[in-house]
Amino acid sequence: MKLRVVFDGPRDPWLNMAIDEALAIHRPSGRDVLRLYMWSPGAVSIGRKQPVSVVNLGELRRLGLKLVRRPTGGAAVYHAEGAEVTYSVVLGKDHPLHSLDISSSAARIAEAIVLAIAELGAAAELRGHGEPGESAYCYLNPAASDVILMGKKVSGSAQRRERGVLLQHGTLVLSHDPAVPRRLIAGAEEAAVGLWDVFGKVKVSAVMEALAIAMAKVLGYEGVEPSSLTPQELETALELYEQKYSRDSWNLEGKLEAGEVRQEGPKGVR
Repeated sequence: MKLRVVFDGPRDPWLNMAIDEALAIHRPSGRDVLRLYMWSPGAVSIGRKQPVSVVNLGELRRLGLKLVRRPTGGAAVYHAEGAEVTYSVVLGKDHPLHSLDISSSAARIAEAIVLAIAELGAAAELRGHGEPGESAYCYLNPAASDVILMGKKVSGSAQRRERGVLLQHGTLVLSHDPAVPRRLIAGAEEAAVGLWDVFGKVKVSAVMEALAIAMAKVLGYEGVEPSSLTPQELETALELYEQKYSRDSWNLEGKLEAGEVRQEGPKGVR
């Protein structure tokens, strides 16, 4: 069997998170899926339970960026427009990784990032297990699923399990400008590196292809099957965008307004 892969383009940050949650909502009646995408405009995403006070909202607005609260946990991440490929992996409870704890399963998924970088011509490695960090800035927090390139973090991830579904978000930095996150996120320091910073510019399409092939291999699939969002997934994503991810009540406070998106998903989807 081949891994379903949605090769997506740059999308609005609020819609990006809505699509990922929609894929998770529909997974019980569907297939495991990998989505690869970018951001337009750039954004800062914060963890599901992270206080918004770690972000300089005034500076965010001045730079024309957006804030979005992820459905997954973790710390704040700056997503530069055109300079990062983001992945979301959605696995059902029947996948072997679902039986592992979050740290172990996240590290296993991140092995695909190491493999993809190797195919692109550079040597990266997993950080491995250690003491968790407490920084508000993701790239300063050590985690088992961190991918390290030239001594710096090139990829991090966050995971959530709900409704019997595993959803993991992860980044692959293409180019890193440390000045921007310093202006946006409390405690941000130069702790990241981008692929392009190390061995020159590689086409985004080549990066996505390498990621898809590597992820299929690590997840135990025989190859890649390109796919679009289904009409049901798109409908759910648009509803989540309108009722959740475009609202200050969610992004600033982590709350849903009364009578809005229900726990079981939009329009009764389970």
